[in-house]
Amino acid sequence: MIKLYIFDEGGVLIRNHTIVDKVAAVLRMESEEFRRLMLQDILALSRGEIDSAEFWRRFATRSGIEPAEDYLRTLFKPARDEPTFELVKELAQHARVVCGTNTINSHHQINIELGMYEPFHSVYASHLLHYAKPDPEFWRIILKAEGVSPAEAFFTDDSPDNIEAARSLGIHAVLYTDAAGLRRELVALGAPLRSPFIR
Repeated sequence: MIKLYIFDEGGVLIRNHTIVDKVAAVLRMESEEFRRLMLQDILALSRGEIDSAEFWRRFATRSGIEPAEDYLRTLFKPARDEPTFELVKELAQHARVVCGTNTINSHHQINIELGMYEPFHSVYASHLLHYAKPDPEFWRIILKAEGVSPAEAFFTDDSPDNIEAARSLGIHAVLYTDAAGLRRELVALGAPLRSPFIR
């Protein structure tokens, strides 16, 4: 029996969350070059090992470009996926529902301000846990905090790597595609949700 439902945030409950191309355009760089320069430090930022100021200091050292502002914050303008948002709100009325997200402090604060975590009973953010998906420790921390076994947990994410990692721990993990598909998967597992066949 599933006692805990864990949802990813970006790509599941929210859209317009990926800003690499936007930041690269503002910096007048190719997206792939920006990814190459920032990859190592964005992981450190998402694990809370460095802050945004240090991220941009390291970026400037590598690239020779001095950003005029914290573009990771100013260009992040997430939008709700309303069908999935409503699904999670419905589920949260009858079951324990939490968010397990790879994020950075500025995005986390914006999500709080915009009510993006509203349906959840609790939020587990990578920069606060100091572990990021697909590191198995990310889920172990959540399971321990919630007092459930892997077999009692459900997880969904739009990343195949994250799904594979969760499954390796024994968690019921389903790759997210859309709200309708997610509802079908959850109902099949016995989740307390309206059946997709009932209007």
